[in-house]
Amino acid sequence: MPLFKSLPLRKKMILLFLLISSTVLTLATTGFAINDWHDSRLQVTENLRSQADIISHNAIAALTFEDPESVRITLESLENVRNIVLAVVYDADKHIFAQYSPKGYSAPPLPDSLEGELNRTLYVIRPVKVDQETIGFTLLLSDLSYLKKRQIDQISIAFVVFLLSLIVALVLSSVAQNIITRPITQLASTARKITRTQNYQLRVRNRSRDEIGSLAADFNQMIEQIQTRDNELQDASQLLEKKVKDRTAELLRLTEQLEHQAFHDNLTGLPNRSTFDNQLNAAINYACRQGEQLTVMFLDLDRFKDINDTLGHDMGDQLLIELSSRLKNSLRASDTLARLGGDEFAILTVNTSQHHATNIAAKLVDEIKKPVIIGDLNLQVTTSIGISIYPQDGTDATTIVKHADTAMYSAKAAGRNQFNFFDKQMNIHSERRIQLAQKLRHAIDNNLFQVYYQPKWCTRRSVMVGVEALIRWFDTEEGAISPEEFIPLAEDQGLIGQIDQWVMNQSCRDILQLHQQFGHKLQLSVNFSPAHFIRHDLYNRIADVLTQTGFPGTSLDIEMTETVMAAENDSLLKQLDQIRTLGIEISIDDFGIAYSSLSRLKRLPLNTLKIDRSFIRDIGRDHDDEIIVKTIIDMAHNLNLKVVAEGVETQEQLTFVTQYNCDQVQGFLFSPPLPLEKISALMQAQASAQLNEP
Repeated sequence: MPLFKSLPLRKKMILLFLLISSTVLTLATTGFAINDWHDSRLQVTENLRSQADIISHNAIAALTFEDPESVRITLESLENVRNIVLAVVYDADKHIFAQYSPKGYSAPPLPDSLEGELNRTLYVIRPVKVDQETIGFTLLLSDLSYLKKRQIDQISIAFVVFLLSLIVALVLSSVAQNIITRPITQLASTARKITRTQNYQLRVRNRSRDEIGSLAADFNQMIEQIQTRDNELQDASQLLEKKVKDRTAELLRLTEQLEHQAFHDNLTGLPNRSTFDNQLNAAINYACRQGEQLTVMFLDLDRFKDINDTLGHDMGDQLLIELSSRLKNSLRASDTLARLGGDEFAILTVNTSQHHATNIAAKLVDEIKKPVIIGDLNLQVTTSIGISIYPQDGTDATTIVKHADTAMYSAKAAGRNQFNFFDKQMNIHSERRIQLAQKLRHAIDNNLFQVYYQPKWCTRRSVMVGVEALIRWFDTEEGAISPEEFIPLAEDQGLIGQIDQWVMNQSCRDILQLHQQFGHKLQLSVNFSPAHFIRHDLYNRIADVLTQTGFPGTSLDIEMTETVMAAENDSLLKQLDQIRTLGIEISIDDFGIAYSSLSRLKRLPLNTLKIDRSFIRDIGRDHDDEIIVKTIIDMAHNLNLKVVAEGVETQEQLTFVTQYNCDQVQGFLFSPPLPLEKISALMQAQASAQLNEP
């Protein structure tokens, strides 16, 4: 100290400055080392917090859907993060869900505090939350060896710093300015980079606790909030884009579906009438330019309505699908097959000839009549086809289609199961059909029909035991119109039900008069269309007629075609059983030509089989038909059923069926259908003959 007093002032100032500088530097170095140690720990802790927050956020979905593999992949992304020795994700029960340890650290039990030091490592715990519910925890451990090594290095350079103190003093103002302005410069640079790149993951490095440090911390917090909002907006945007995309795809599907439905048949998937008309017009225009021919075919399934009425529309739909497939497979790829509605189809063949059209039509007729197996049913239908050719049968689509339709009805009138080419004479038949349909409706509305009765004769007693009611139509302009002409038309027009109902009502009243007149209960047989059985009200309508007319049900016999037997279902059996409760007998008409099987014949509540006239007609000429007739009679008797032979016209036919014990016969050999007055006279003559017998 005395020595210091003796020194010059300059040296004193130098020494004092050096002493102050040394003291300040020593204190500063010591403080800096401590502060750096603390700040380094804070930085490591902050980094651990950030990494833990990121992992916790990314682990939400994996914890929710229990996907540890996804979490493990996320944890392995920390391999580039310095000093992290262990990363563990626990589930809500604090069990290890997934972990990553580059240095083989074992996962400890989850500590109670969220941050601290564990086994000479720093750790941070962050809960994984969804809607305020904790579904797991993230634990990160960082090694302190790096900080200790750094501390030793800093102490080593402290001496060097001390030696450079004078130099530092000279540039202190510059250093001070640099210390003050550097964080602000970094903050501004970071803000500009975020603005330019829209990368909200950038942060300002903060090592000070002064106002500038607070500003940097506030800036980082603001960026975190912006990042959170940006993530939410991105999620909302992605969700909105997904919904828009899904909605757009749905609208496209609906548009395609509506477009397909607008131009195709829903049941078969074939083009509909609209598509067919468009393609026909286009084909006509092309054929006109090229000088080619084209053909249009109209197909109608024969008596398809009977199948629909007896087996139900579901069975009819299955049959249509199968037959549509057959038709499609029988045509060329260049041909157009369309379903026009119901059981009507249309075919357009381009660049063809009449010979080629003949081959196609013949092939289609053969394909359609092949049996169709649906469930346990063996169905067989036929088709009638009408063909018109462009340009000889018309030069526009309307005319070509009309003429094909006319030819199709001509094929039906000619016996069905065939095809016809259009002929100008067919227009007369088409006009006749339209005119007859109008007259038929008028006749129904005004009860212009009559009922004739064909007698049934007992083969053992040779007496009339019953009659079959047959409708007749005598038009004031045309005279007698054949049932073979107007009955099929009534079926096509959906009028057969009204006709059957009128015939039953009128015939019950007529035959009841004969009962009252002769005291003999003549059996009345009335034909019923299969269409009645699909409406499930046949019992009520028959019961109403019996109630209104007073006719005894025990004297009524309902004749139904053999097609009804194909519909072996609870509904049919229930209806027939109900009808039998009225005392009514049930007969199968035209037996042997349709869908019968012994199992159905046995189950149905039947009384009588009527052998179809096609078998009776060839007795004496066709040995096979004779065997069929004999077999039917024997089978029916074994099932306790009566047998009636229809269409007996010769003595040879009568002798044959009588020989094999046929119960009853009817036909022109005995009597044609007669009006009520002649039936009455016939009964009178029969009664007189019986009185004169010895």
